[in-house]
Amino acid sequence: MLSKEIHSVSSGSLQFSLVRAGQGATGIALAVLCAIAYLPALNNGFISDDFVILERVTTWKSDFSYLFQMSPEKFRITSYLAFGLLKGLIGYHPAGFYVFAILLHFLNAVLVWKLLGLMTGSPRVAVLGSLLFAVGQSPQEAVMWLAGINESLLALFILLTLWFWMREKFLWSAAACIAALFSKESGAVIVLLLPLVEFAAKRNVLRRRQVLYIGIPVLLFAGIFISSLSDNALVGQGFYGLGLHALIVWVKSLHRLMFPWLYLAILLWLTTGRGGKPSGIAAGFLWMGAALIPYIFLTYQDHVPSRHTYLASIGFAWTLALVAEKIRMPRLQTAFLAAFLVVNIGYLWIVKDRQYEQRSAPTARLMEQLRSHPPGPVLIDEFPLNPWIAKMTTRLIPGWDPQMIRVNEPAEACAGCLKLRWNPKTGNYSTF
Repeated sequence: MLSKEIHSVSSGSLQFSLVRAGQGATGIALAVLCAIAYLPALNNGFISDDFVILERVTTWKSDFSYLFQMSPEKFRITSYLAFGLLKGLIGYHPAGFYVFAILLHFLNAVLVWKLLGLMTGSPRVAVLGSLLFAVGQSPQEAVMWLAGINESLLALFILLTLWFWMREKFLWSAAACIAALFSKESGAVIVLLLPLVEFAAKRNVLRRRQVLYIGIPVLLFAGIFISSLSDNALVGQGFYGLGLHALIVWVKSLHRLMFPWLYLAILLWLTTGRGGKPSGIAAGFLWMGAALIPYIFLTYQDHVPSRHTYLASIGFAWTLALVAEKIRMPRLQTAFLAAFLVVNIGYLWIVKDRQYEQRSAPTARLMEQLRSHPPGPVLIDEFPLNPWIAKMTTRLIPGWDPQMIRVNEPAEACAGCLKLRWNPKTGNYSTF
């Protein structure tokens, strides 16, 4: 009898050790993939709106009510807190900011792994989904552009809201929900994602009083948001508005998110004898569709920007993992997953990194010019970004001051100035 008990305890300890070892391996794999995928971003420097946020953080320190008076900036508070803390710790060193963005993406990938495990009941699907999310290039702007970090922060707090809720830690869930709502106004999508996740995990949606933990913050947020609509710059300037155009944006954005990998995975699943029906696939599609809804009312293009697909890409990775896991031929399945990892990482390194270098060129080349001259008045012609951004580059260079920079003014207005003209063909400045 005693020997059986000892054997039982030993077997249980071995299984626990194997589970812990498997979890450790998954965590290491996620960390390595996130680091490899986004390593090229470390030398990209600050890009356009990054300078605006850095300057607003400086103003916020002297006037705490500053950001709360601005809409929609009052709903991006966590981004400004992150920028402020990083600026206080490491100064104007962009590489450190990108390290933080990559670590944030890694943390989100870990939470995707844990949450998918709860929702699907399949450790294999959970691991696959998190790995696919870690390297998927579709939402790369949320990691490779620091001003887009509000999307990563939004996803972090949405995932924490759901994770705590599923573990019945309702106060913590409410706190994470409030943080999500003040990471991006699209955090209100939690009212769609919460019942979806609960149904996926338990096959029912419980009606319980604890829903007030989420409902009350969302209602308060809705009141603040609606009351500030008249001051919302994005709405007032026509960047967002209600209309049938939203349906076109929604459908096209879903297609762009799924193409080509989900289509290819479905084709392989159908043509290899179908290794069973992917259970729960509808929930993954619903996550994608729901997560995009807050963004589809934009008016300036027919699909949402890549950073706005960050939360939706969790649903994409979830769905793709479910389908890929059912591809019956093991070698074909392995080849498909390997191709996804290699192609997406290669695309980030070869195509996207070059695009971010081009986007940062007007400010990066300007700072090179300023460093090569003694501080003094400068006139910049044909600067392609907000003139304020040119002025803010001086914050990174000792001795220079924003008041020294004049942008797109007549040459005769600054006779003694160093005159620089941006040339988009060469990607550099020339004197004139």
